[in-house]
This record gives sequence, structure tokens and C-alpha cells, in this order.
Amino acid sequence: MFSAMFTPIARGETTADAVWHNKIPPALSEPAADIDKNPNLLHKCADNAGTKIHYVTIGSDKNPLMVFVHGFPDFWYSWRNQIQVFSADYQVVALDLRGYDLSDRPDGVENYKTPALLNDIRAVIDAERKGRKVILIGHDWGAALSWLFTGQNPDLIERLVVLSVPHPGAITKELLPWNHPVAQSSASAYATKFFARGKGDNLTAEDLAYWVVKPEVKRRYIEAFSKSSIPAMMNYYKANYTLSQFALNLFDPTMKTIYGATINCPVLHLHGIEESHALLSTLDLEKSWMRSPRDLTIKIVPGVGHFIQHEVPDYLNQTISSWLKDSGN
Repeated sequence: MFSAMFTPIARGETTADAVWHNKIPPALSEPAADIDKNPNLLHKCADNAGTKIHYVTIGSDKNPLMVFVHGFPDFWYSWRNQIQVFSADYQVVALDLRGYDLSDRPDGVENYKTPALLNDIRAVIDAERKGRKVILIGHDWGAALSWLFTGQNPDLIERLVVLSVPHPGAITKELLPWNHPVAQSSASAYATKFFARGKGDNLTAEDLAYWVVKPEVKRRYIEAFSKSSIPAMMNYYKANYTLSQFALNLFDPTMKTIYGATINCPVLHLHGIEESHALLSTLDLEKSWMRSPRDLTIKIVPGVGHFIQHEVPDYLNQTISSWLKDSGN
């Protein structure tokens, strides 16, 4: 069902060690939304205990608030097509996770543990929410953090949309001996490859942008990654994604509380059938975190890999819009 994790690409484009996604997004037929030139797009920063988190926002603060959280390797610009569409009816916020683009890049693995990352999201939301509840949308690391943030903030999140990544607790469960530990370990092996002999820390901005197809968009990504901290990106994995950390999460009181929280709001999970980093069986496991399993809507997207918002932006926008309408927003 799952294709090979490491896909060969043209020689000279990047190093083999940098290739971790199973499917390169196609070049989109429509021009990339040039959201950077929109005069109404505001660049702001929120403060989390001295760490600045950069974000962009556009749209009236009289409208519902929609917050986007990117993953690895990405930045706020990942959501350009969603920002363009949803800002007509929502105030849209898209943040840079710490370590990325214009956000601060604190040193030390401990600064990338889950609680600090969740507080970054909270700082951005608090800066803009003005008493409103939030529609939270995340991809990759942003999806994992959005799951956990929603569990910790049941009175703050109205709807949750996640792309490509199941509830982090579902991946932990798959690694248990009575589930699918070998298969999930294989699916997660790209992270182990980063750790081996410090290979991840030696990646370049060009390496990180290997999956971006359109030249004008790739230039924008390389520019952002050149401002980012690659060791900080690796610290997400070192702090949260090692097997020892998965084991610790089973016993650490703080992480047990974060991972064990019930999700009380409706959730839409979109997952590409060619996504190779999480087993499809994890999608069924995540129902156990829902207060009501009927509030979980899962859509398996044929022909799509990891980067749903890049591969099928129009489908994603239409699906989110329809789901928000049908789920009562």
C-alpha cells in the first residue's frame, strides 16, 4: 500500500540524505498565490516567555478566527492558497513555528519540547482572538501540535482540521508490541535517518526545498529556509520523536496529561493515500481520543501524498468549506 519512503530525484538537485517524502507534489496548474504582495497582509509577532513567534494575518477581526500551523520543512507561506480563499470570510492567521523563517530560534533541544511548542500557538491565538473561538488547521508537525493543543484547550478550539498526521498518541500506540511496531517504525524511519551521524543538522536550505516544484515558489522557500535554523528543525525530532521519548511519554505526568486529553470538538482529518509516514491503521486508533467518535470525519484522498495543501489546494479549500458548513460553523 505504501510506496518507497525515499524517492530518487534528479542528480545534483539535492543529496540523497535529504530525500524523505514519498511523493513530490506536482507543479500546480494555476499560478502560486502571490499573497506576499497583498497590502492587507500584516506581519506581526507574539511573545512566548521571551521567544518571538512571527505570524501573518489578513481579514476582518469581526469574522471567525482561523489559525494555520505548518509542519516540516515549511513555513507560513505553505498556506498561501488557503489564506487567499478564506480571508474573505475569516480572519486568517498563519504562523511560523519557532526555528522557522522569521520566528526566533532558541538554542537547545529542551526549547523544542511539546509544552513550549503548544505555548507558541497559544501566544499567537491570544494575540488575535479577542474572545473568539478558533478554527485550528495544521499539517505535519503543525497537525500533531494542533491535536494536542485542542485537547489542552477545549474551550478555545471550535473546529480542528488536520492534514497527513494522526493524533500523536495513535503513533505511540502503533509502536506497542501488540499493534504494528515494525511497520510504524519503518514508516517513521526518515527521522532516524536525520539522527544518524548528525545528517539532519548538515542539511542545506536547498535540501529542505527539494520537494518544491515551481521555480518561483522554490526560490521563496530557499529564502525562508536560509533565515531559519536547521538544527532547530532537527530539535523537534530530538525532543519529541525518538523511541526513548515515546517511552517517556507513557510515564511522564505532564506528557500523559497532554497526550491523554479528550478532543471535544468536531475534527476533519484529510490523509493522502500515498502518505507513507503514518500507517492508515492509526486513523482508526485516533477515534479513542474523541469524546464522540461521530465528531471525527476522515477523508482519504486518492493520488495524494504528504503535502495536501500543495498538491490539491482547490480540493482542500472546498472540502474544508463544506465541512465547516456541515459541522455547524
